[in-house]
Amino acid sequence: MRARGVIPYAAAFLVLVLCNWAGGRVAALLHLPVPGTVIGILILLGVFAFLGRVPQPLRRMAEFLLRHLNLFYIPAGVGVMAYAALVRQDLLPIVAALTGGTFIALIAGVLAFHWTARLTGQGRSDE
Repeated sequence: MRARGVIPYAAAFLVLVLCNWAGGRVAALLHLPVPGTVIGILILLGVFAFLGRVPQPLRRMAEFLLRHLNLFYIPAGVGVMAYAALVRQDLLPIVAALTGGTFIALIAGVLAFHWTARLTGQGRSDE
C-alpha cells in the first residue's frame, strides 16, 4: 500500500481518537457521570449529522476496526492470566457477580421491553 493510500486511514483514525479525547475532556471538565467515550461517540454522531453522511475513509476505518475487534481482547486476556492466582482465589465472588449481574440485566431488559411495548400500544391486547 502506498503512502497516499494510508493517509486517509490515518486521518480517519485520528478523527476517532480526537473524538474520544474530546469526550474525555468534556466529561472531566463538566464532572459528568457519563464516560468520556460515550460523549466522544455523541460528538462523532453530531459530526455525521452535520455532514449528512459518513465519510468513506472513516467508514472503511470503522469496518477495519470491527473486523479485527477480537484483537482488543488480548490485553484483557493477558491481564487475567497475569492475575490467575488472584482470580482463582476469588472465583466464587466473581462467578456470583457475573451470574447475578447477567440475571439483573436480563430482567431489566425484559421489563424495559415490556413497558415500552405497553406505552407504545404494541403490547398484547389479551392482558
